[in-house]
Amino acid sequence: MANYVNITLDTIGPSGVSVLINGDSDKATSSAVTLTIGCSDDDTSGYQMKIWGTADAHSEAEAAWETYQATKNVTLPSGDGLKTVYVKVRDDVWNESAEASDTITLYEKLPSIIGLSVNKSKLSLVDGQCMTQGSFGIDENIDAVRVMLVENVNDSYDTVTNVSIPVTNGSVITNENGDAISGSVLEAESIIDSIQLVYFDISAADINAVAPGDGVKIVKVFVRSAGTGSWSV
Repeated sequence: MANYVNITLDTIGPSGVSVLINGDSDKATSSAVTLTIGCSDDDTSGYQMKIWGTADAHSEAEAAWETYQATKNVTLPSGDGLKTVYVKVRDDVWNESAEASDTITLYEKLPSIIGLSVNKSKLSLVDGQCMTQGSFGIDENIDAVRVMLVENVNDSYDTVTNVSIPVTNGSVITNENGDAISGSVLEAESIIDSIQLVYFDISAADINAVAPGDGVKIVKVFVRSAGTGSWSV
């Protein structure tokens, strides 16, 4: 019968701990993000981790130890701006690693259309009554505009039933200086500052070319944020 036992002394915490938010992306358009957590120790059996800088744990004191895993879905604190998430890992005898962190800028706010209006809401194909002029403001810098025909007012910019309006008969998007910035359809990719108004002309003939027949046509404007790449709704 053995009269001894082996006791292993371990006083060194886990090494090579790292964390990436959304694969090391520099921006997020949703507060729901995925963490990729790394540790260079060969065997992580019995390891735990602590995560803070999230909506559930703003500080380390609020964070709880949980089973170590390589990926973890978390929610960032609300409000646009720079966010930092921290991670610590401890081994099976509770030696703690140094903290690791990663940052990401949250942009949950979507760009908005302000004061959209047209000078005529009823058109015909007759000269003098065949064109409407519109304008709108924006609440942040944008880099793209789409003026489209939609089936429903709540349709998003990429709804498959949206129809692009051609510019064959004078439809155009312009900036405050009167410079045309639309292409072959009533869409534009151009940096437009939030202090500017965006103008557009739509001809009845161009509408009729892609959506023939009398009746109400829903024209909806979409803009894309220059900062986040998010489209308005």
